[in-house]
Amino acid sequence: MRLLKLSIGAFLFLLPAVLLVGWSTALAQADGDSERGGELYIENCALCHGIDGTGRIGANLENFPAIDVGAVLAVTIANGIEGTVMPAWGRANGGPLSDNDIADISTYIQGAFAGSDPIAPAPIYSAPEIEPLPDIDGDPSAGAIVYQANCVACHGDKGQGRFGLPLAKSWSGNQPEVYIRSVASDGIQGTIMPAWALANGGPLSEEDLANVAAFILTLSPVGTSPQPEAPPTEGPISSNTVLLFLAFLLILVIVGVIVGVVYYRRARESG
Repeated sequence: MRLLKLSIGAFLFLLPAVLLVGWSTALAQADGDSERGGELYIENCALCHGIDGTGRIGANLENFPAIDVGAVLAVTIANGIEGTVMPAWGRANGGPLSDNDIADISTYIQGAFAGSDPIAPAPIYSAPEIEPLPDIDGDPSAGAIVYQANCVACHGDKGQGRFGLPLAKSWSGNQPEVYIRSVASDGIQGTIMPAWALANGGPLSEEDLANVAAFILTLSPVGTSPQPEAPPTEGPISSNTVLLFLAFLLILVIVGVIVGVVYYRRARESG
């Protein structure tokens, strides 16, 4: 009976704290920065879910089915959905987004697609003039636009890799453009790489796929950052070792002096 009373008392004592934490979390989600969330949505989410949230490779976000939409959105964005092309965006799961980023995106989605906030416009991108590679079909300049609109969120703005693998590298094989087009067209089953070809339910035409493959092959391989120089060694015995050794010798000297004084006094008294 005493244990039961203690358990009930502990529960009643902790209940206000639990409610306070839940209330604070709900407020944090509701107080996300919608304007910043729109920028983050365009940068990270629109490629799959569309500027207007109606869905492309990803799901339609206009009518998100949930009682607590903000909480479900935050959890889904942070953790992803296993077995689908929806990756985990939260930093705790290896993604690039902080909790504040996720709260801002969640707030934007709830406001923009419910009609209470304006939909963030897509940024204007000017295609660079890129010299086509010999014997490679496709227009790399047009492919840069396709890449910016569909690939940059996962593979990085310079092909350095993000969620997806690095694409700025030296490609092996006789026809790397064929391999790139095949993977982009069909996706990779069991991974977050979706099928982008129109024939497979994606948004890209065969011409788009040829152009983006031609662009990817023009990306310069990402060099490794220089390694920091190793600090100079101090020889087989470091300064810390020397100091410890000297301190040990000093202690021995002090102990020896004390023992000598005590021995001298006792010898003098006995004499």
